[in-house]
Amino acid sequence: MRKLNIAFFGTPSFAADVLQMVIEDKNLPVALTFVVTQPDRKAGRQQILTPTPVKLLAQQHNIPFFDDFRLTTLDQRLKEVDLVLLYAFGELIPAQMLKIPRWGFWNIHPSLLPKYRGPSPITYPLLMSDKRTGVSLIEMDERMDHGKIIDQEEYSIVPEDTQELLKFRLSAIGYKLFKKNIQLLIDGALQKKEQDHTKATFTRLLTKKDGFIPFPIIQKIIKDEELKSEDIPPIIAEYHKKYPSSTPNLQSPISYHSLFRAFYPWPGIWTMLPINGVEKRLKITGMALTPNRQPQITKVQLEGKKEVDLQTFRSAYPL
Repeated sequence: MRKLNIAFFGTPSFAADVLQMVIEDKNLPVALTFVVTQPDRKAGRQQILTPTPVKLLAQQHNIPFFDDFRLTTLDQRLKEVDLVLLYAFGELIPAQMLKIPRWGFWNIHPSLLPKYRGPSPITYPLLMSDKRTGVSLIEMDERMDHGKIIDQEEYSIVPEDTQELLKFRLSAIGYKLFKKNIQLLIDGALQKKEQDHTKATFTRLLTKKDGFIPFPIIQKIIKDEELKSEDIPPIIAEYHKKYPSSTPNLQSPISYHSLFRAFYPWPGIWTMLPINGVEKRLKITGMALTPNRQPQITKVQLEGKKEVDLQTFRSAYPL
């Protein structure tokens, strides 16, 4: 069976999951020649220089890797491959580089393009309380998530889905699409179609600040008081204002449960709580949705303390 020489571009743990599938699948008609990832970065409280999960996996399997995609030597290596598979690499690829491999670059994008282009496609369907999301396999061009669609598969979002779970589930779908279509490419049966660019919407990078909830809102949630339209989390209101037709069923109460699911485990949702005249960070680490679709805080973690259920916390710190 003829195999294609490929390279893999990716960075975070869920990209490493797909790389692991490529490495382990003996029936995949490709030969993995090298990996490209982001440089080591400082992480944790100690700010220790840490390699990316993709780099660690490449080292574990003795796969050649580059952690600087701007190296001129990389261009030469790309001439030796038929195709590049990219997933969550974290940086735009220059147009001239996209043209070097024989079949270009394919990108696994975890949304149903053209909806949710940009850096946070897994998070936004949860933020916006969508019923479905999915994965698009596209042929990359010089614009962000703009290339022709090779294949797509829908995924129905279930109540227990969080950002963390969706990363795993959508990555598995992405790999399945890649395996299916790499064989079609070899067989000369691959088909592509243009995206409907008039329907494109864009996500943005998340920050810790996006998870902040003012303490009066937290009090409303705890007391099961009515949440009004002006109480909607800013990041959700921001997207709704920009794309109102794509969020027709926006509701203030459920939006906080959506925020929790979308931001779990990072950046998380939190507030600042006045304790003995000193403001301390309080993380909301557990949240449920009641039968009447109201958010219900179940677990919290005060700065410097262990996680506890809400009732235990309230007995120590009256809210």
